[in-house]
Amino acid sequence: MVGREGDISSVAYGIEEERRPESQAIEPFNGGVEHLLAELDRLRLLLHREVLRLRAASLLTEDQFRGLYVSDEQVDAILRERYSPPAQQNGASETQPGIMELRHQIRAGNERIVARVRASLLNRITLPLLQLAEMFSLSTAERDALLVCVAPEIDLHFQILYSYAQNDVTRKRPSPDLILRLLGNTAEERLGHRSMFSPDRTLFSAPLVRFTEDAQDRDSALPARSLKAEDRIVDFLLGRPVVDHRLRSFTTKVNPVRGLSDLHLPSRLSNELENAVHTFSSESAVLFFQGPKGAGKRAAAAALAAELGRPLLIADLGQAIATDLPLATALSLLCREAILQQANLHLAQAESLLTDEPEHQRRRTALALNLVPHGSLITVSTESPWTAPASFHCPCLTFDFPVPDFAQRVRLWQELIEQTGCSRSSEVDTTELASKFALTGGEILAACREAKDRAALRGAKCAAVTMLDFEAAARSQSNQGLRRLAQKVTPVCDWTDLILPPRAMQQLQEVCAAEKYRHVVYTQWGFDRRLALGKGINVLFCGPSGTGKTMAASILAQELGLDLYKIDLSTVVSKYIGETEKQLSQIFREAQSSNAVLFFDEADALFGKRSEVKDAHDRYANVEVAYLLQKMEEYEGIVILATNFRKNMDDAFTRRMHHIIEFLFPDAEYRERIWRRLMPPDAPVAQDVDFGFLARQFELSGGHIRNVAVAAAFLAAESGSPIRMEHFILATARELQKLGRLASRADFREYYELTRSRG
Repeated sequence: MVGREGDISSVAYGIEEERRPESQAIEPFNGGVEHLLAELDRLRLLLHREVLRLRAASLLTEDQFRGLYVSDEQVDAILRERYSPPAQQNGASETQPGIMELRHQIRAGNERIVARVRASLLNRITLPLLQLAEMFSLSTAERDALLVCVAPEIDLHFQILYSYAQNDVTRKRPSPDLILRLLGNTAEERLGHRSMFSPDRTLFSAPLVRFTEDAQDRDSALPARSLKAEDRIVDFLLGRPVVDHRLRSFTTKVNPVRGLSDLHLPSRLSNELENAVHTFSSESAVLFFQGPKGAGKRAAAAALAAELGRPLLIADLGQAIATDLPLATALSLLCREAILQQANLHLAQAESLLTDEPEHQRRRTALALNLVPHGSLITVSTESPWTAPASFHCPCLTFDFPVPDFAQRVRLWQELIEQTGCSRSSEVDTTELASKFALTGGEILAACREAKDRAALRGAKCAAVTMLDFEAAARSQSNQGLRRLAQKVTPVCDWTDLILPPRAMQQLQEVCAAEKYRHVVYTQWGFDRRLALGKGINVLFCGPSGTGKTMAASILAQELGLDLYKIDLSTVVSKYIGETEKQLSQIFREAQSSNAVLFFDEADALFGKRSEVKDAHDRYANVEVAYLLQKMEEYEGIVILATNFRKNMDDAFTRRMHHIIEFLFPDAEYRERIWRRLMPPDAPVAQDVDFGFLARQFELSGGHIRNVAVAAAFLAAESGSPIRMEHFILATARELQKLGRLASRADFREYYELTRSRG
């Protein structure tokens, strides 16, 4: 070994030395295992020589109880030992016949291994031990120390040899002291090699070896502690390319083939990533990818690996944190695995590192200290923006992955429909899908697969995928986080159920057209280059309660194929300063990725007029209104505000409305149409029912008429008869009572006595 002529590494393996003529005829190793076994054979000779030296110096107990007690002879031998030069200290022992013979065998074996190593390298045969030393920049001494630790993991006989050489039957693994005695001839040489057992040196920081957790070692001096080679390192040396067993639950390895040119990324982002490939092709760097789910962060990491001709290790940090493995250990093992696999490393789901909570701050510190790339790229992806820790000691760059623009979404829909093998029907319009749903590439792929499965549920093996299938699948891929903050409204009506004047109906159709052709105006005609904000569609529904505002919102969403979420004001408005803005910010943020229609009922409670500042409450109330104005301009979806009193709305809000639709109180003609439309075809309506009378005599809104119709149906069901006029009369009297109006003969006329019969 190091420091002794003829030992394991006294002659370098490097092929840069002048090649001997006879090396051409040397047979190379068949592979790494044969090379490793040859090294172990030589290690046995070294141990044999060490045992002979210990015997010659009387440092071994020779009886049957050796290792179980300390003899007088052993103590005397230790006391006689001096830190003297080699000629004085070991001159006698080195001349022992057995040792001299072993020295010749070791020298000859070493030269033979060196020659075969050179021949193997010339024949491009991979030798994992040499490869490992090169990967981790191991010194010759570190490589030899690793070999000593690996030996008992391959051949149990080395445990016996180590116990004997350490004069202790319980010490079956090598200690730093044993390794240093094998590596160094003098005390100075041994002390010079001792630093490689420091925690910050490669053997332990990589890690390649570790100290065992035996109870007897915990209070021992460092030279006496037992060492063990890492299982993953042993697997590597034996040619088993498996991921460390501690990482398998959250780590996968892929071999990407698609480069950056195959991805649908914005041209600016694609150019930046290509520059990163060229800049960091031969050095280490950490790249932070931030953007919504499915925006292509993982695909970009795979493309970078493909550009560099490397595999990619993908680790889910969220799952890693959920395991019992400390994050620092997991990160260290992942970096080591990336080196062993010669791969790039991608850390997904890093959201658990974003907040300012103490635990998350500790995790960020662990990331900075343990995420050390060695000649490879490491990418870290999150859905939310964040700043890389300043304690990184390598280049760190941040890349934003936005939601694909309209043109990119159209191409993604077209290509991914073909890629997933969807047999789409003729009415499927990818342009309309791209316009309605601001989905990422990953979400579009998942939507195509789900749409195909939906079509298959209809029974036909080759069922065509319809537009409804794609719309339903796209809605399911939208962020469902809005469900926690708002109530999802399931539409049950259609345009024929909505009884409104022609002007209001025309305005609702205009809202639909504005959404359907938004891509034409903003993308094809270039209006998006003129408008920084206000690209969404803001609609104000104003009119008395019960005039159809909620129904119109649900029909509008159904027509557009979008989900409708009704905001519960009780969960939004807070008496605490700043809480209302926080809730609304979260609503708009979740809605941006939900591809949903936001419906604020009784919106004047939130979007009311700003008042003159007379106290602190007024000032903060006005701040809320200004903040909401800003969020509405930033939001690019559809927002519907409904109010019973338009005059209560702040003028700044009405200015930002693209459409203001008046829901007037229905006159007698519209009330009769509402009465008739509310009765289902299966409802048994008697011949004596006079809807014209009910419409003329009672000025009720559509909502109140609905209440009367349902109440009349229950009265009829109770009596076991069809729904007769008397049931409508009684239900109307109850509804007027709720409104604070008494039944009068002028209103009910000939039916007045019916109202008195039931009290």
